[in-house]
Amino acid sequence: MYDGRHIIITAILLLSIASAGGILTRYLKIPYASMLVIIGLFVGIFRIFPSLNITPYLIYYVFLPVIIFEGAVGIKMRPLISNILPIGALSLFGTIISAIFTGAVFHFVLNFPLKQSLIFGAIITPTDPISILALLKNRITKRSGVPPKTEKNGPGNKAENADGKEDIETLLTGESLFNDGISLVLFEVFLGLNLHGEALNPIYNMFYYVLGIIKVSAVQFLYESIGGSILGIVLGYSVSLVLSLATDFLTEIMISLLLAYASLIAAYYLHMSFIMAIIFSGIVLANYGFKKKVSERTLEVFPVVIEYLTFIVNSILFLIIGIEINLFKILDIWVISLFIVALSIFSRFIGVYLISPIVNIVKNRFKIFSDGLTLNKQYKRFLVFGGLKGALPIAMALSLPLSLPLRNEIITYVFITVLFSLTIQAISFDFFVKKGYKNSI
Repeated sequence: MYDGRHIIITAILLLSIASAGGILTRYLKIPYASMLVIIGLFVGIFRIFPSLNITPYLIYYVFLPVIIFEGAVGIKMRPLISNILPIGALSLFGTIISAIFTGAVFHFVLNFPLKQSLIFGAIITPTDPISILALLKNRITKRSGVPPKTEKNGPGNKAENADGKEDIETLLTGESLFNDGISLVLFEVFLGLNLHGEALNPIYNMFYYVLGIIKVSAVQFLYESIGGSILGIVLGYSVSLVLSLATDFLTEIMISLLLAYASLIAAYYLHMSFIMAIIFSGIVLANYGFKKKVSERTLEVFPVVIEYLTFIVNSILFLIIGIEINLFKILDIWVISLFIVALSIFSRFIGVYLISPIVNIVKNRFKIFSDGLTLNKQYKRFLVFGGLKGALPIAMALSLPLSLPLRNEIITYVFITVLFSLTIQAISFDFFVKKGYKNSI
C-alpha cells in the first residue's frame, strides 16, 4: 500500500518526465504518445520506479471517462449525421468481424483455446484515435500557420475548405469511440461465456459456439449497447437543463465535467455500457447544452480545460504503459510477437475493407446517405493504419479473472500489440501522413 505522499511524489515525477518528453518530441519529430511510451520503456528497464501496479479500475474509472468525453464533445452533429452510415457500419460490423477473425486465426495458428482466443480478439479490436487526431491537427497547423477550424469561423471559404478535414476527423473519432463501446460489450459477452465448459477445438464447435453467442447473448449485447446509448442521451439532456440554472462559467464547466463520471456511475449500476453512455451524453451536451444553455465564456474555456485534462491523463497513462511493459519478455517470444502484431493489423484491414464496399454501395443507392464520405483508398488506409491501440485493451486485459486459464499469456500478448501500436505504428503513420497525404488533410 502506498501512502498519499508517495502517490503525489510519483505523480509529480511522471508529469516531469512527460514534460521532458514533450520537449524532446519537438526535436526528434516523433508523436508525443510514442515518445512517452519509449521513455517509459527505459524507465522500466532501469527500474527508476518500483512497480506502479496499474489496475483496470484506475483506467476504467479515472482515465477513460475523461479521454472518451473529450472525444465525444468534439463531435459535431452535421458531420456525424452525414457520416452515420460509415461510422455505424464500421464500428458495429467491422468490430465484430475483426474480433471474430482475430479469435479464429489465433485459435487455429497458436492452438489457443477458442474461448480465450475470442476474448483476445475482442480485447485488441478497440482503437484509440486521440493521438492520431492530435497529429493530424498539428500537421494542419504547421502547414497553414493558423489553428484548425473551430465553430467560430462561421460560414465562408475557409470553413467550406475545411469540411473534408472535419468529416475525416469525425469519421476517425466517431468510429473509434463507438468501436470502443462495442468492443467492451463483446468482451463482456465472450468473458461471461468463457467461464463455462472446456476449451473448444473442432471447426464444427467453433461455428456452434459463435451461433450460441448470437442466440444466448443478443439480448445482453443490445441491452448494454442500446441501453447505454439511451442513458447517455437522457443524462446529456438532463445536465443541459441543469446548466441553464448556473450563474457563472466555472460552475458550468464543473457540471459539464461531472457528466462524464455521472454517466459512468449510472451505467455501472444499470449494467449498461458506460462507454456508450459517456459518448452520447457528451454528444448531446456539446450539440444541445453548449449551444443553448451556457455562457460564451464557457464555450471559450471548456475546450481548453478538457483538452488539458486529457493531455495530463494521456501523459501519465502512456508513461505507465511503457514502464509496465516487460521488453525482455517480449523479445524472448519475438516470433509470436511478430505474428500477433501482423494479426492485429490484418484483422483491422479485414474489418475495414470488407465493410467499406458495402457502405459505398448503400451510400450511392440511398439519397439519405449521399452527403457522407465515400470510403476511397485514402480513407480506408487512414482507418487501418490510424487505428492505434491504447488504454482500453490494457484495462480489459488486466480485468480478466485470476482464475481464467492462460490469463497471463493473454495480458502479455495484449501488451505486445499496444507497444507496437503506440511506437512503430504511430511513428510510421506520422511519416505516412507527412509524406503521402500533404495535400489531402
